[in-house]
Amino acid sequence: MREKRKRPKRRTNGADAGVLGPKLLRRTEKTSVILGVVLAIPAATYWGVGAGAGWLAGIAWSLINLRFIASITEKVFAQSEREHKKIVLAVAIKFPVLYLVGFLLLRSEFIPALWLIAGFTWPFFVLFMKGAGRAYLQLDQTSSDD
Repeated sequence: MREKRKRPKRRTNGADAGVLGPKLLRRTEKTSVILGVVLAIPAATYWGVGAGAGWLAGIAWSLINLRFIASITEKVFAQSEREHKKIVLAVAIKFPVLYLVGFLLLRSEFIPALWLIAGFTWPFFVLFMKGAGRAYLQLDQTSSDD
């Protein structure tokens, strides 16, 4: 007869390891904004104010988009009863307003499209690096020291 194996405990280091949730989104937002502002200064210095403004506008646009996506996802996959009016309202605001603003930013002659798109991808890069750091530091690995 086979023995039943004990499940190894997870090392969490005080955080919700491996959980994609609101805490991860808040940490990503905070890191993206702080490092984004720090990197906007040399971008504006070396490539012009438009580059720095495009970088910051892209970051803001991306973070607002992520916030809307998280909000809509939470409402759609809620464990309790779904509030359909709030879901429709969130979608009705996100798509026309956010994409109209994105279109206007891309059409702007002051903000280079390259810097706008670079800023838009910045939060995703931060999110990727947070995941890579967790994997490298093995924060989500199970420990078998019991």
